Amino acid sequence: MVWVIRFSLVCLASIGAALAIVWAVNGFSGLDLDTNGVIALVLGMIFTSALGVGLMALVFSSNREARDQAAYDAGKPHDGPPPP
Repeated sequence: MVWVIRFSLVCLASIGAALAIVWAVNGFSGLDLDTNGVIALVLGMIFTSALGVGLMALVFSSNREARDQAAYDAGKPHDGPPPP
């Protein structure tokens, strides 16, 4: 489970670095937004990206630990007589 946290932190750090680079080259000035609009835009992008990274990390973790297999097997019809 430690790798999920590391994966999430690396992804979020790279997204933050990309936003900082765009901010440094004055990339948000062409949007005609005031300071509150830019802050809302950046926070929205960070939250959405964090949600996507977190959900994908959970999918990978679930697949790696074979948690989905039990749910898949529970939904399959049983061959033979029912258990007593």
